Amino acid sequence: MFPQNKINMNKRKLIDFFLPFPWNIHARILFFCLFGSIVFVMIFGHENLLQSFIGGTSIMILDAEIIYWISRSLFNSTKIGSPRDVTFQIIWRVVVFFLMIVVVGTIVASTVILLLNLKMGNELSLAIQNIIRFEIKGIMGSLIVGALIATLAFFFMIWQEAMKSAFKAREQMLIYQSETLKNQINPHFLFNSLNTLSSLIPTNPEKAETFTQKLSVIYRYILENSEAETVPLEQEIDFVNDYYFLQKIRDEEKIELIIKIENKNCRILPVSLQLLVENAFKHNTATKEKPLRVIIEQKGDWIEVRNNFQPKKQLGTSSGVGLKNLEERVKMQTGKKLEIEKSDQKFVVRMPLICTK
Repeated sequence: MFPQNKINMNKRKLIDFFLPFPWNIHARILFFCLFGSIVFVMIFGHENLLQSFIGGTSIMILDAEIIYWISRSLFNSTKIGSPRDVTFQIIWRVVVFFLMIVVVGTIVASTVILLLNLKMGNELSLAIQNIIRFEIKGIMGSLIVGALIATLAFFFMIWQEAMKSAFKAREQMLIYQSETLKNQINPHFLFNSLNTLSSLIPTNPEKAETFTQKLSVIYRYILENSEAETVPLEQEIDFVNDYYFLQKIRDEEKIELIIKIENKNCRILPVSLQLLVENAFKHNTATKEKPLRVIIEQKGDWIEVRNNFQPKKQLGTSSGVGLKNLEERVKMQTGKKLEIEKSDQKFVVRMPLICTK
């Protein structure tokens, strides 16, 4: 390990108080509450410093712990979408966080002060009146100042989280694009296409010309959309039909593709449907007696690709890299998961769409 990396790791351990998650969070809460309470007592404390220190520390620890558990469950479902969506999510979370600090802090501080008043012998009604008349303004003022500071720190953490997610999404997109191009522009696919083309030229020149045009359209589509996040569903369907045309010439009556689309005003990840169709052709046997039937069917905001399950017996173990990359990209782009269903009769993959009503 490099010395600089070792120093950074030691700093990280020190910041975490040498504790694993989530205990490091609670240790930080305790440290900052004790430190904040000491500073508060030194600046604003009166003759009973011990009581001020205990009361202030108790209030801050209760506030921090309640806010931590609420925010952990409330903000644990961030989705990666467009920059506008991410910005809206960050603003919404920051506003909710600020209001949560003020509300929770007011309740906790009022409760602690009320208990202290009761312990000193004051009646309940008198204690409540004292809080409303004299304490509530000071509580709200200090909470708003504290909430602003805490919200700025929280906003910085959320911004860092969004940046990390954006970089990760970009990295995964590049991996997906690379794998897509590698899977499509490979010697095996090109060899089979050129083989088919060479056999068509002397026997059926017209079909050979159409085959050449479709092949060029396929590669142009891949190259033009290599950096696109989404494409119109209609374009992806056209691309799949072109790809199926090439496969159909080679496999004749062994394969069948059926497409049922309800709403064309949807967008989809580029080359995603083609990848699923290709997987069906690649991993299943197809004969004239038992043809492979692939069905693409839209169901609301989802699109389903299913085929009769006829696995090749001599096929080696599949790495599943293409499907894994697609699954990760779908999750990052839409916030939803790719649904995969497998049985002895069929193999089904459901993918979310981005549709406009």
